[in-house]
Amino acid sequence: MTTPDLAATLPRVVALAEEAGRTLRTFRTASAASLAVEYKGARDLVTAADRASEEGILAGLRAIDPAIAILSEEQPDARDREGAGGLMWIVDPLDGTTNFAHGHPIYSVSIALVDDGVPLLAVVHAPELPALSPNDGDVPSIGRTWAAVRGGGCTLNGAKARVSRETELARALLATGFSYGRRELHDGGLEVFARLLGDAREIRRGGSACLDLAFVASGIFAGFWEGDLKPHDVAAGALLIEEAGGVVTDYTGGGEWLYGRSIVAGHAPIHAALLEAVASIDLDRTAADRGKR
Repeated sequence: MTTPDLAATLPRVVALAEEAGRTLRTFRTASAASLAVEYKGARDLVTAADRASEEGILAGLRAIDPAIAILSEEQPDARDREGAGGLMWIVDPLDGTTNFAHGHPIYSVSIALVDDGVPLLAVVHAPELPALSPNDGDVPSIGRTWAAVRGGGCTLNGAKARVSRETELARALLATGFSYGRRELHDGGLEVFARLLGDAREIRRGGSACLDLAFVASGIFAGFWEGDLKPHDVAAGALLIEEAGGVVTDYTGGGEWLYGRSIVAGHAPIHAALLEAVASIDLDRTAADRGKR
């Protein structure tokens, strides 16, 4: 299969993500009933907004090239495609569904193109965050969009994005998240969180891993770590960070962050400090618990 022209494809994917963002914003005026909230797990939600966003994105990606496989969060066959080789779109049509369902503006749309597990193109769009540079006197426009192709750098609303230059953990603003299954209660993750909360300037938990990674790419957070994630949570954000000058690994310092369910990312000195901290997390126990679902 031929890889599409990445430079020509990126604007089309940006347009798809931003159109999905407009679709999601239309649900903001919807009643709770029309959101049609369902539970995939005790804490894991899916709504009509997730599905509407996904429908538009998938139709647009198939128009780009119908031969490229798609791994999308709400597709029933998504799990079967994890780890598959070749070209694949990896999509999260609404990351931060719990935030969205409660009226919280921190949520995002994420689209990545990977080839044998290596991200080539990435877009993350935050529909309700204000744009950064409105013209004087203008009402600020809505939406922030991060975009990257491998080897081409990372942009935020068209301007170059770079990771934080902070080198000291004590001055770093970090981000993390906790799994729906609360694996951190058993694998040592809470102890790591407590230690880093004492060592870092502060830690934030936003509820959208895709957006947390994008914030690392633009220097808001100096580093991010989280376990028990899925490919649609990390595929796009990881490429944004790499193209913005950062480092991305799994908890062991290796390259299995896409399908290995753990990620550490950020500016190199902060990444190194986080990697040292997460070394005490029992990944074998986390994997065993995951197999009991």
